[in-house]
Amino acid sequence: MTLKGKFLLTQLVFLVTGLSVFTASWQGGIPMAPWHYVFLAFSLVLLILTAGCTDSTPPTPVPTLSTLPIPRGTVLPGQVLQVFGDVSGSGIPGGTIDTMTFAVGLVDTHDSVNMENLTIVYADAIRTESLYPVEGYHGDPPKGFWGIIRVENEVGSPNNRLDNEERFVIRINPTAPLVPRQMITIDVKPPAGRSLAMRRVAPPSILAENILSPL
Repeated sequence: MTLKGKFLLTQLVFLVTGLSVFTASWQGGIPMAPWHYVFLAFSLVLLILTAGCTDSTPPTPVPTLSTLPIPRGTVLPGQVLQVFGDVSGSGIPGGTIDTMTFAVGLVDTHDSVNMENLTIVYADAIRTESLYPVEGYHGDPPKGFWGIIRVENEVGSPNNRLDNEERFVIRINPTAPLVPRQMITIDVKPPAGRSLAMRRVAPPSILAENILSPL
């Protein structure tokens, strides 16, 4: 019960006690009937419960990581590419993440990007490395390489140019594995325009398939 509620309750008890004394005096000193005592006791209990319910304020919930909004990247002026969906990582349960996969598309569908001229730079707290495209640009990359593993919403005949509503799903394989809670930056640089920078952090416990959280 709050201080305000206690003060109110004291006043109410004083009022009920005064009413009892006044009633007894008015009756010429004749003791009150038992039902009168029951009535007063019931009234006092009801007043206590009412003061406790109406004056108490529910505590403000403390925000947790599960209730806080997850930050999302924004498209910057001059940016040509944007990421669609999550950045996922494949690794060894209880160990490290070896490869990371993400999908990129155009900011403005009137533009197009030749993916053969793409530059991808991977950085963590210790090292920065430029990744090389696999031969033919398509395929699962070995250590130190990147590759296009599939094209979604492909328009026209297969090629390495990103157009319209297409999504190129890219997989990277840095030379050093990703450990739990490690922060990284993946910088995807098209031949013209601003780079697409993705800043992510590895989960505290590595599974076979993981989602890297945005920073």
